[in-house]
Amino acid sequence: MQYTKYFIAVALAFLLISASPGFAGKHHRNLSLFDGQLYSSDDMIIDLEDGSVIITNEYEDDEIEITDDYELYINGDLVKTTKEQQKLIEEYHTLVYDIKDYALEIGKEGAKIGIEGAKIGLKAIGGVIKMIFTDYDEDDLDEDMERQTEALEAKAELLEEKAEEIEEMADDLDDLFYDMEEDIPAIAQLDW
Repeated sequence: MQYTKYFIAVALAFLLISASPGFAGKHHRNLSLFDGQLYSSDDMIIDLEDGSVIITNEYEDDEIEITDDYELYINGDLVKTTKEQQKLIEEYHTLVYDIKDYALEIGKEGAKIGIEGAKIGLKAIGGVIKMIFTDYDEDDLDEDMERQTEALEAKAELLEEKAEEIEEMADDLDDLFYDMEEDIPAIAQLDW
């Protein structure tokens, strides 16, 4: 009998289990407290710090900050804005945090799929042991594993579609930044 693919599945199962949040112990990260780099496009980097959106350019020293009350700062100086500009700033800040929330949701769903995959791997271990001690054979194990993995593959495909939605949101974010560059002279002067 050829057990190689089952042992690979078992190894992957243990890897997924050890990497899953439930086994991470006290070193796991609370995803609802996300601070840090969210997005990088072309030369721009977007960081989140204490409710603010911080935009920097990889090749420039300038920094744009949009606070959680939608104030705009460039290099630490408050920029006065019109109502129309304020609306763009608010849309940009909101979309950044929408992307963050959606990405965290996808990450949690991905972790659940990983745990389900690990469970299937553990069932493969049981199936291999069952093959050794009963008349349960490789074909039976293949059928069982295929049935269980089909549902998991469907969930993974749905997750992939959600990830594509994040790409679309990121494109919208780029468009909003270009709109801010066109409508807010202080941003346009940065010449990013």
